[in-house]
Amino acid sequence: MGVITKKLTESELNSLKDIKQEYTNLALALGELELQKFGAHETYKQLAEKENKIATQLRQKYGEGTIDLSTGEIKA
Repeated sequence: MGVITKKLTESELNSLKDIKQEYTNLALALGELELQKFGAHETYKQLAEKENKIATQLRQKYGEGTIDLSTGEIKA
């Protein structure tokens, strides 16, 4: 007994191809988001390092205290 072959209509085949392409596009978009998230994480880390460095320098110069960013005053 031979193999029975059936064929999808052009419309059915195109629908499946479109869905496959949408999955591919979604995967690419998720990959891009992951890269952006990684970049944002790295930027956050760099900002935190800068903040810690400046905080250490200011603590050494002025001692412990709270800085009012609107006036620049340091309250011990």
